[in-house]
Amino acid sequence: MEEQNERPFGYPFKEVRAKKKIDLARVESDTRIRRKFLEAIENEDFGQLPNAVAGKGFIKMYAQYLGLE
Repeated sequence: MEEQNERPFGYPFKEVRAKKKIDLARVESDTRIRRKFLEAIENEDFGQLPNAVAGKGFIKMYAQYLGLE
C-alpha cells in the first residue's frame, strides 16, 4: 500500500528549483536539456522523453544540476 505522505517523483525538482529561484529557461541554457524534457520530468510525463536511456541521463543531469544527489 502506498503511503499518503509520499511526494511525486517530480516534486523535488520543482521545489528545489523554486527555492533557488532558477527558471526553466536558465536550466535549459545551463544543462542543454530542452525545456519540454525538463517539464516532462517535473510533471512525471515520461512519455515525452525521447527514450529511456536519454530520459535517465536527463534526470541524472537535472538532479546533479540542482544538487539533489
